[in-house]
Amino acid sequence: MGWKGAAIGGYVGSLFGGPLGTIIGAVLGHNVEKGMKSGSPAEHRQSRGTENLGAVPPHRRSQIFCASAAAMLAKLAKADGRVTPDEISSVESAFARLRFSQEARALAIDAFRKAKDDRYSIYEYADNFASAVDSVDVRELFYELLWDLACADGSVSPEELQILKRMPRALRIRADWFDFFASRKNVGGTSNVGRDELAEAYMTLGARATDTADDLKRKYRELAKRNHPDALRAQGLPDEMVDRATARMSRINDAWAKIRSAREI
Repeated sequence: MGWKGAAIGGYVGSLFGGPLGTIIGAVLGHNVEKGMKSGSPAEHRQSRGTENLGAVPPHRRSQIFCASAAAMLAKLAKADGRVTPDEISSVESAFARLRFSQEARALAIDAFRKAKDDRYSIYEYADNFASAVDSVDVRELFYELLWDLACADGSVSPEELQILKRMPRALRIRADWFDFFASRKNVGGTSNVGRDELAEAYMTLGARATDTADDLKRKYRELAKRNHPDALRAQGLPDEMVDRATARMSRINDAWAKIRSAREI
């Protein structure tokens, strides 16, 4: 790695500290060295501790998200003791399905390989990530990504399931998201046969059946505004995950339609 790549990797890594700063510093500098020009003054200022992604130049945020995601996926893949070649292949395929650009995919795979053998736990990465990403909606999207990749090989190991159960607390999102996805994925002793779709609709909106019509309207509008793909992109969501954000917005609209019909709003 050249000195410029090391400088930018080290700078951006220093914004976060902890495991996230370590992995970002290692892979970002390596992947941006090619063709990199002198950074802006903001890229060279000193910083201490864990900062929000807003402190990072916009063109770096997508790279940071990809590296962070890959590091936690490495820990999830290694939950049963080791990462097999098949699991690495599965993760590479997942990055392809997410439509990561060639550069983003290379960065993510580099982060995956480095993180799988480091000394940090997935919960330390998740806590660090939660501190850096203000948007709970982005963190919820990432939790959904973890579920998709855990289920990619057709089964979820007990070790992976235990991680998925604990991750909402580390990511600082609602604990009931575990039950939501466990039911939809039909794992962990749950079944999606005959599931209560109206109850899921309320959960999707973060609402309760006892909420007034006005409260429900307000919650839907706030959630729809926050989850617009452009709003999530502004929070640091990479362009490669816009399709996932669009699917989430569709689920929010479907939930609102079910509630409106049931409540005759």
